[in-house]
Amino acid sequence: MAPALLLISAALLLVMQLPVLVQLPGVREGRVSGVPPGLVLAKLLSGLAVWYLANELRPQQYWFYYNLGLSRAWLWGGVAVLDGSLFMAAAEIIARLWP
Repeated sequence: MAPALLLISAALLLVMQLPVLVQLPGVREGRVSGVPPGLVLAKLLSGLAVWYLANELRPQQYWFYYNLGLSRAWLWGGVAVLDGSLFMAAAEIIARLWP
């Protein structure tokens, strides 16, 4: 499931970043460290959708991690931090490379 989530995140980043990349070069207001707020909001909303679908469609997938002593909060927290940091890094790199 992780490769699919990574692919979905990359596709969302590309699709959501394309309209921003074709903006006029001087229009940069409303950005937080080079990343448009709408892009961050879309990433948060898509993350919630992925979390909901993963919990509804495959709730039994957590038994292995329960046996290791990990809770869902720790699992999803780690995924959120890793995915969020990769998302912000990729968005920053794209924003800096694309004038």
